[in-house]
Formats: sequence, C-alpha cells, structure tokens
Amino acid sequence: MVHQRDDLWIGERMTMTDAYMLRQVVGVRRRGDDVVLSVAARPAVQVGIMPGYLTGEPLAEQGIETTLPNLPDLDLPPSDPRAYAVRISWAAPDTVRLTIAPENNPVLDDDGTWLGIVTDPAPAAAPVHVEESETAVVIESSALRVRVGRRPFSIIVDDLLTGAQVLRTAERLRQAAGFPVAPPAIADARGISVHLELGTGEDILGFGEQFGRLVKNGQQLTLRCEDALGTGTGLAYKPVPVWHSSAGYTGFLNTGATVTADVGHTRPSVLGLSLDDDALDLYVVGGAQPRRRLHSYTALTGRGPVPPLWAFGYWMGRCRYHSREEMLDVARRARELEVPLDVLHCDPDWLVVDRLNCDFIWNKDRFGDRRSFVQELEKLHTRLSVWELPYLDPASPRFAEAEAKGYLVRYPDGELATIQKTPTPDGRPRALVDFTNPDAVAWWQGMHEEFLADGVAVFKTDFGEALPDGTAPHSGLPGNHAHNLYPLYYNGAVWAALARLGDEPALVWGRSGWAGSHRYPGQWGGDAESTVAGMQATVRGGLSYAMSAPGFWSHDIGGFYGPELTPELYVRWTQFGALSPLMRAHGLRPREPWEYGEHALEICRRWIRLRYELLPYLWQVAHESSRNGWPVLRPLAFEYPDDPVAAGVDGQFLLGSDLLVVPVFDDGDTPVRRRYYVPEGRWTDLFTGEALTGPRFVIQDIPLDRIPVLVRDGTILPRLQVDGSIRRTDDLLGRPWTLHLFGNVDHRHQLVGFDTTATTVAFDGDAVTADGSQPIAPTARLWI
Repeated sequence: MVHQRDDLWIGERMTMTDAYMLRQVVGVRRRGDDVVLSVAARPAVQVGIMPGYLTGEPLAEQGIETTLPNLPDLDLPPSDPRAYAVRISWAAPDTVRLTIAPENNPVLDDDGTWLGIVTDPAPAAAPVHVEESETAVVIESSALRVRVGRRPFSIIVDDLLTGAQVLRTAERLRQAAGFPVAPPAIADARGISVHLELGTGEDILGFGEQFGRLVKNGQQLTLRCEDALGTGTGLAYKPVPVWHSSAGYTGFLNTGATVTADVGHTRPSVLGLSLDDDALDLYVVGGAQPRRRLHSYTALTGRGPVPPLWAFGYWMGRCRYHSREEMLDVARRARELEVPLDVLHCDPDWLVVDRLNCDFIWNKDRFGDRRSFVQELEKLHTRLSVWELPYLDPASPRFAEAEAKGYLVRYPDGELATIQKTPTPDGRPRALVDFTNPDAVAWWQGMHEEFLADGVAVFKTDFGEALPDGTAPHSGLPGNHAHNLYPLYYNGAVWAALARLGDEPALVWGRSGWAGSHRYPGQWGGDAESTVAGMQATVRGGLSYAMSAPGFWSHDIGGFYGPELTPELYVRWTQFGALSPLMRAHGLRPREPWEYGEHALEICRRWIRLRYELLPYLWQVAHESSRNGWPVLRPLAFEYPDDPVAAGVDGQFLLGSDLLVVPVFDDGDTPVRRRYYVPEGRWTDLFTGEALTGPRFVIQDIPLDRIPVLVRDGTILPRLQVDGSIRRTDDLLGRPWTLHLFGNVDHRHQLVGFDTTATTVAFDGDAVTADGSQPIAPTARLWI
C-alpha cells in the first residue's frame, strides 16, 4: 500500500501522487509452470477535474493528444517506479489465476487457499507453453491463452477452444485529450483496482445475492456482507465476488476484502473492480457455457452435498413461537388440515437470554424438557429446527467463560470487538465468537451436541454480518479480510459440527455468506418485505446468487416483515416457494396457510402437495447440482447462454433444466395478465396441457390458483401420488413413482432413488424397462 503523498500542480489545480499505475513489464521469470512478471508501476495523477490519469513518462508515449487546442500545460509527476509483480498460474487448463501485488507480497507465494475460500488449488493438471517477444509475454494452456503486453502493460485472455477473446484490460479507453480513464491496474491508498473493457453486447451477471436486476450492467455494487434489513435497501446479506460474462468467462476474486464492482456505471464500457487491499487475486475461468464454468469454479471452492430428503419438504416458522404448546398446536393443525409438514422452526424464544444472543441455554420455562418436546413433535410427524447466531450478550452466563478463554474477537489493542450496524434492543454491546480460533470453534460446535442427541434436526444460522473492521482474529487473518469471511467460517463451523455429529448429510439454514458459502447448504434470502416488490426482489436475489454460489437456496414465503400480507400475495408466494430448491414459510407474524382464510388454505395446500408430488424430480436435480456444482434454481441464461433475450429475464426461472416456473407478482384475487418468455424448443403447460414453442414471449391471463409451469420436451418427469395421508417426506418412502414423458425422450435414463441408489430406465417404443427387467407399460408405476 502506498502512503507517500507528493503535492503537485497541474495547470492551476493541485493533486497528489498517491496512485501508482502498472505500466511496463521489466522482467520475466519462471517458477515451474508459473510465470512471474516484474512490472514497473509509475506514479499517476488525475488531471485536475478532468477524467483520466497522467504519469511522468513522455506525453507521446502515454498517447496524450498534444495537438488538442484547449489542452492545459502539464507538469509531469515523478517517474520513479514502484516494483510490482504479476503472477500467472493455472488451477486447471480452463482456469488461470492472475495475481497482482507489490513485489514480495506473501500472496504471490500462496497456492490460493490461505483465506479458506479455495479448497483445491489445482483440480486438474495444466501444462503450459510460454513465448516471449519484444512486445508481449504469451502463456498458453490447452484451453486458454494469456497475452501480457510489455509496454504499456495490458492483459488479454483468449479461449482457445472457442476462438473468442473473452477478457481484456481497458487501456484502449481514453478521454478526448488521450488520458487513459481505465488503467489496467492502479493502486492507491484505498487499495488496488483493475479495469476490464466491456464488449458492445457483453452482459455481466452474478456478484452474489443482489436484489436488483439480474444483468448488472449500469450498476455499481459494494460487495460487503451486511445485515441488509430487507431486500430493498441496496445492501446484501450474501454478496459474492464471482461474476459471469456473456463474452465467455467467469471471474472470481479470491479475497475477503470489500470489493466495489462498477459495471459500466461510471464508465459505460468498463467493468471496474476495486479492492480494499493491496493485492488482487483474480481467477478467470473460460468456457462458452456457464454450466461448464461453474463446474470448474466449484472444483476450486467445493460443492455442497445433497441435504436429506426431509429438507426438501415443507417448513414452517414464525418470529416468534413463544411456547412449546404454541408450536405443538401448529403441528396438530397441520395434521388436522392435512397439510404436509416436515420441519417446524423455533426462533430465539428457545433461549433464556434471547435478544441477539446465543449461548445454547434452553428455556425450560417456555418449552419444557427439550428431548420430550422433540419426541412430542415426532409423534406429530414433524422435526424441530432451532435458531442461532454467533453473538454473545454480556448478560449470558457463558460470556465470562468465552472472554476468559480467548474465544471472542478482539481488536489489536486487546479490546473486545462488538457487533456493528445491527441494532441492539437494550444498548448493550454484543461480542462475536472468533471462528478463526480452533478452540473457540470446538467450544461452539460442542454446544450443539446435546441438541442433536435430543433429536434437533437442523440449525438456522442467522446473522453473522456484524463483525467490525480492523479486528485482530486469532489466526492472524488480516482485518480487512475478516468481515466478509466471518459468515463463511461461522456457517462452516456449524455445518461441520452437524456433519460430524449427525447421521445424515449436514444442513444449515444460513442468512449471511461469501464466496465458498455454497458448499454449506443451504441459504435463504433474508428478511424480504411482505409486498409484491419484496417478492420480486427475492426472485432476483435467488437468480443472482445462483450464478455465483450454486446450490440450495430458499426464501421466506410471504416475506418476513411489512404491511399486512394479503391472502392473495401469500398464495402467489407459496406457489413460488413450492417450486424453489427448499420451501419455508416464515415471518414476523403468522405464516401458517390456515391464517389466510379457507380459500387461500385450499390453494396453498394443493401447491404444497404438488411439491411433494414433484420431489422425485427435485431429488434428481439436487443430485445433478451437487455432482456438477450447478444451482438448483437457474436463470434462463444458465441454460440458454446464446439466447440474447435470456440474460435479461429475471422474473422467472428454471427448476433444474426441465421445469420453467413463472411466478406471478400480484396481491389481488382476479386473474393477472402475465407476460413471460418461452425459451427455444417445445414446452407443455403442466396444468393445462397447452403446448408452446419458443423462443417467444407469451401473454396469458393467470387465475389465482395457478401459475405457468412448463415442461421441456424430452423430459422424463418422475412424480408421486400425494393425498391427505401424506404427512411428511417419510411417508413417501417405498411408494411407487410414475414417469411422465414429454415429447421424444432419450432411450436410457438414470434415476436416483430416495435411498440414493440408481435405477436405469430404458424406453423402447411403447415399453419401459427398469434395470433390465421385463418391459412394462409406460403408464405403469416404477418402484424407485
């Protein structure tokens, strides 16, 4: 980081030489297959009030238009260089790592795993070929070519398999006097920035759970985990420094530092990435298809296992259920009204000290004996989920123990760190558990053991966004990385405890996140407002997150807070939730479907049952997603990257590859005119049987009791029969699946059963064969 400031006069305006622009490659050395370039960074100043930068090099060499009539007199800044290094290394043939840092910075010697985001630094061998010339250094794998211009410094990445130039720095972009407005790399007292040139038709998607438009062009995003207090505040619970370009690459910044992503906002043809750090560690993944690129990205950062089957059932919760009897009454009502229900969630009232505190001290006055409570819920065929957060109130009996043993985050001077930007109800500070301390992690994990032994099924890992800046974590993690990495470590610690102590695949229900959080399923979209706008923002947030953190994401059906929820909006949100990766109704006020009148209950019950009917299909998608590193809920651009319309469609989604889901954003009881996009191919409406052929837009009047759900031709859709006897997913085990065929299907297809065994189904004319058995009629049921 540069701290020296030399006052300079340019024309009649003063500026400072607190910026250094990478300008010239002055040395090349090999370290195995890595190439390390020594780069001279020159002092750079902004030219008064004009956009653009000036260095101390000759004006002609900088490309300055000296013949411009109104060009002011220019006093050049010093030209003394500062030494930087650019390391080019390979994680796989399609994945190149570009690390830019001051010479001798430790990150230049790291394999990429030091922050805990990357879990496998080299998933595939990548032999490379290096060529040097007077003008460039070129490094090639079998899939990508990186060309580094010597003077001026620049970077171009080509995809050798598609022949496309996928990324280039923005050194060509200048203002009228010739000053560069977007240097390839520039460092100042605030950190380091790179500028990439956006192509004329290039769309950028991703950057985590952002609640605005899916295509990020024109937006400026601050990637910093925050308690967003909703989905309309401009803040994000789960920002992720991963993005997709329609030019044919995926970018991943391996950092915990705050990132500012300026996507053509300040400069229309520039993607600017600025980090609150002195080093930039960028992975570029090539490949024409997002599915291929996400596969490679998750090879680096891990993939989440498939949650247990019950996790895909219907969950209900409320902030708050105040007693054991209140929760048991909800479970009884679900059974009486024949609403399937797998999980009932208890928010903080299970704690004795329950306001922004979690010390795992069970409130027996409200909920009695925990084990017997779980057993009573089990008799009602329901599992228990409980809430937690990683903060401790000084009023907790466990606070003194945690403080004395060094389990809490501190500042460099030893003072306890306390949460920031999340309001406390009583003004007392709340401390944070230090998840970089192995002893603190073991202590926190150990407090889950008795809960799991008593039968608690899952923990909702709430909050985690409030670590202040400038702390000194136990591990020595730099304070500028700690804030955004805290949610990753917190959720990872709880997930690992459940994986170790439980007898099923682990699951958490997390709100905060960062790059890598996808490997700890699952997450939900935070505290949406109970409005049409809140529902729309939730859909957009899920689609954006899917492109950066592929896995198992969900949301609060009905929204968490806000104006009184209309029965009609509750129905529309339930329809969306029934076809989401995970399904939970939850809010500040009651979210049980019978709270919204008989008509709403009747419609919602049908949709909840439909979810259970479709669980065989969702189970296939879950395994496909876990195996390949793909999202379950998918933007159209994921499946149809060559469709010029698909990227901008952010009001509908695909569940897996074969179901197109079109939520209806409305809170009224009359049919709604809905315009939606049908991708290429032939699709059949699951409810009406109407066939639609795309690509094209369709306009339909949609009644309250349904939304468009289209099935792609070529699909084998496994379903179950669900009636009032189905209380939860356990009741589905051992029941036959019915295969529904749409259009021409592949001759052989493998299905994963609920017990995770695979069955190969073959189709030959009018006959269906399962694992080589005797042919059966295609309308018959299969036990899978």
